[in-house]
Parts: sequence; C-alpha cells; structure tokens
Amino acid sequence: MKNQVKTINHLGRVVYQESVEFYKEKLSVYSKDFLQNSLIPQLYEWSNAYKAAVELTK
Repeated sequence: MKNQVKTINHLGRVVYQESVEFYKEKLSVYSKDFLQNSLIPQLYEWSNAYKAAVELTK
C-alpha cells in the first residue's frame, strides 16, 4: 500500500488506490476520444483513475 491513498467508495467502504498523478501518467498514452467514450463511462466517479481521465480530456 506504499504511495496509495485512502478513498471511500460508492458503497461507503474504504479502498486504497494509486494517486491521480499516477493514473494520469499511465492514461496519458490514450487518445482523448478513447478516454471520453470508452474508459470514463466504465469508471466510478470517486476513483482516482476517473479523476485522472477527466483531467486528461480537458
């Protein structure tokens, strides 16, 4: 769990996940179109992966 952040998910449970910056680095290889139309609809809004994908599409 090193470098992971604590988040409360949609069920009210605590989950540990990587930071938004981590996901931005990993997702930056994908096109904005892919992020908007394929990835974002599959992610929960509370997740750092979702937040990173949204930031990359701005």
